[in-house]
Amino acid sequence: MTKLVAAGSAGVLVLVLIIWCFSGLTYATEGERVVALKWGKIQQVIAPDDGWVFLVSPGWDTYTINIKSFTSKATAKVTSKDNAAVQVEVAVTGATDSGPESLKEYVRAFGIDEEGRHRRRDEILAGIIQTEARNAFVEYTAYDIYANQEAIQKKLYEAVRAQAEKQLFVRMDSVQLGNPDFLDDRIEQAASAVVANQKAKEASQAAYEASKIDNERKILEAQTYANPAAFTIKKLELQLEIERARSEGIKGHQGTLYLNYGSGGPAVVASVKE
Repeated sequence: MTKLVAAGSAGVLVLVLIIWCFSGLTYATEGERVVALKWGKIQQVIAPDDGWVFLVSPGWDTYTINIKSFTSKATAKVTSKDNAAVQVEVAVTGATDSGPESLKEYVRAFGIDEEGRHRRRDEILAGIIQTEARNAFVEYTAYDIYANQEAIQKKLYEAVRAQAEKQLFVRMDSVQLGNPDFLDDRIEQAASAVVANQKAKEASQAAYEASKIDNERKILEAQTYANPAAFTIKKLELQLEIERARSEGIKGHQGTLYLNYGSGGPAVVASVKE
């Protein structure tokens, strides 16, 4: 009986040890990293390439960090150069920097809890968007905003990216501007009309330039073929180009060479020795 009790106790102990060992086994999947803390201090960042990692000694805790792409939106309330009030939705797409040191700093700055961490990140990002959107829009008058949305978006992207990388440990992918909404609808209608007129003017100018070039070409062709001497010169220039091309081919030829200058023309036979 004593031996059975001892054997049973040993079996239980072995089972406990096995469970304990497996409880310290961890790994990371694609799109995430695992931050390992020992007694509350970050010790290691585990990536998918690390495979299975054993953390069997006491005091270890692990937390999964999502590094997948995210999109955060904020509505910026700004004014134009001539003090027209406008608001625009700005969508920022990026992902948390997956570098081990950056992740450690990210967790230290924003905490372990994912929901709280993302909430604080988005609040700060919204503040950055508001500030940089104000700086970007104030360079243009109300009537120029629609026509310069691409330039505004580019400037906003560069400004937000620099601060997001430094403050939020985020790698920026893109910044997208929504449609600017002027608080005074009359300004919005007038601005749209300005853009439409500008596009029509550009299209008209392009058509005019194309027509001008086509007319100049036709005039030149007419002058060339109306003047026999000019036509002859043009013909000789073309023959000269043909002879140059032919001579380039002859230089690299080996063996017997036949030259025929048109139908019924003289034929020349030449033997080229190596």
